[in-house]
Amino acid sequence: MQLETRRFGAIEVDEDGALDIPSGIPGFPDMHRVVLMNAASMPGNEPDTTDPTLFWLQDLDDGDLSFLCVVPWVPFPEYDFEIDAEGLGIDDDADVRILSLITVRNDHDGTQMSANLRAPLIVDLRHQRLHQVILGDTRWPVSAPLATTSPAEVK
Repeated sequence: MQLETRRFGAIEVDEDGALDIPSGIPGFPDMHRVVLMNAASMPGNEPDTTDPTLFWLQDLDDGDLSFLCVVPWVPFPEYDFEIDAEGLGIDDDADVRILSLITVRNDHDGTQMSANLRAPLIVDLRHQRLHQVILGDTRWPVSAPLATTSPAEVK
């Protein structure tokens, strides 16, 4: 399928790889089908083309909507939580990929990147579904700092 996106321009997307979002994502009620696209490996880590750590989550129904995501254990090795696999219809933990949404904020102080550890994305690869769960564990912040650059570094 050909998809016109704001971030990537026209791209070819394999609809067979689409993920359904049965419960939606808070704040994005119209997001129901997405595709995960490999982005890269986190800076400072060895590049690994078979298992990247950064992904783009691209909405298939709204080409303007995409999110950068990270495998959270790379920047946050202490990250740990339990999910209700049965409640999410997950048969095997080996079929699951966990991601955290990244927020990028630009202001006069520079650019700050943070990851949402409180509401991870649970990707069920076998059933091609994506769920965002809200953790009750307050150890994990909504905006865990990933990187900061000064205005001089951005120029």
